[in-house]
Amino acid sequence: MLKTWSNFEKIWLGIFTLLILAVTVIFSLNGTDYTSTKSILLNWVISPVSAITGIICVVLAARASIWTYVWGTINCITYGYLAYTSSYYGDMIINLFYFLPFQFIGFIWWQKHLKPNSKEFVVMRKLSPKQFISISLGGIIAAILFGMALFKLDNWFITAMKRNISIYNYLDNMFHIPYLGAIFDASSEVLQIIAQILMVLAYAEQWIMWILTNVITIIMWLTVIISDRSSLPWSLPTLIMWIAYLINSTYGYFNWLKGAKQNV
Repeated sequence: MLKTWSNFEKIWLGIFTLLILAVTVIFSLNGTDYTSTKSILLNWVISPVSAITGIICVVLAARASIWTYVWGTINCITYGYLAYTSSYYGDMIINLFYFLPFQFIGFIWWQKHLKPNSKEFVVMRKLSPKQFISISLGGIIAAILFGMALFKLDNWFITAMKRNISIYNYLDNMFHIPYLGAIFDASSEVLQIIAQILMVLAYAEQWIMWILTNVITIIMWLTVIISDRSSLPWSLPTLIMWIAYLINSTYGYFNWLKGAKQNV
């Protein structure tokens, strides 16, 4: 697989993989509760596996390779658990109940739309301006409505699970804007839903949605670290993963635009 990768893709993957492993070792050595199986698995297994499989997944997506869905399946399961641990319920729901089944749907769809004489790469396309504007307006409305629902879900979880920390309330109080945390989380989920659909249909504009998602999610995971320093062993590798996603999304956008023009 790596034989067909560009030098940039190989170096980029290598740097971020080593960075994730280094951060895992540095912060997990002293930040792990070795009397707790959950803490050991969370810091040493789930977090780095989620980050590394996620990075491989998005690199393959930027290359329009069908194998992105294989690595994406592992990432959905592990990242969904991390999102639950961090109280980002929107992220948890979308990864376990939306992205996970879409890995199988996407794999089957791309199999039917591969380039001629190719067993790996899908044919890339572009949206019309009218299609892009309609999708964007619908996304804004959906983010607001979903954010209100997540706010109520967060309050239910705090009571039912007897949790003392709400990341949504932390963001609301920090910026003095009601519902900001929930709508911020919802915006990430809505963007990812739209991006995933566009990805399965092989539209280059998916990467605009991924770029916006990455910026929002980087801020969200920074907030987790600031609000709970004990989360560093497992949240920092996740933050690095999203920074890698942002770089890859920019690369993927230009790569797909080039590929879509060739298929016009």
